[in-house]
Amino acid sequence: MGASESKGKLNQPSEFDEPWREMPWEEKELLEKNLRELKLSDPKVKYVRILLTGQIGAGKSSFINSVNSTFQGRITTEALADTVSGTSFTKTYRTYYIRDGESVLPFVFSDIMGLESGESLGAHQEDIAKCLEGLLKEGYNFSPGVSAKKEDCRGKPSAEDLTYCLVYVVAAKTVSMMHDDVFRKMRYIRQKASELGEQNSNTF
Repeated sequence: MGASESKGKLNQPSEFDEPWREMPWEEKELLEKNLRELKLSDPKVKYVRILLTGQIGAGKSSFINSVNSTFQGRITTEALADTVSGTSFTKTYRTYYIRDGESVLPFVFSDIMGLESGESLGAHQEDIAKCLEGLLKEGYNFSPGVSAKKEDCRGKPSAEDLTYCLVYVVAAKTVSMMHDDVFRKMRYIRQKASELGEQNSNTF
């Protein structure tokens, strides 16, 4: 038994001896409280829209479920996910509202089809740019490599349709294997977000 325990310790990688980053868990309740009590300054905006994008299988839908589960105090799977198929499980542009008991928190998540390498695969980068501008209609069905048509878009987005925060979800175990084409699409999306940010800073 002693030999078995000793052998196990010898085989354990040294990088597992300490946490890879320090987490301020003591601030968890404060963070939740601040999010629950978040007040938006613009009366025309009821929700802050957060757009999640990233490579297929990175965990965008799972991230939404994790946030929802935290505030509901139970495991939820409202955003369906598939980590086996190797293709994007999300096919529809959909808004997810985060509930805290009977109330709805003032921020929402937009889930979209994941990015893939190649122009004919995954979400089209122009579709994601349209999401940032609030142009894509709720329920739009993504077509791999094909951008949304005029009838799939809003003529004049409202303040709540706009994306106020862009989040990249990246799988740590596969980031070193991500294709250059995916990085190129991510850079394009970031540039579009930066341009929109500059326009909005001149407006407000």
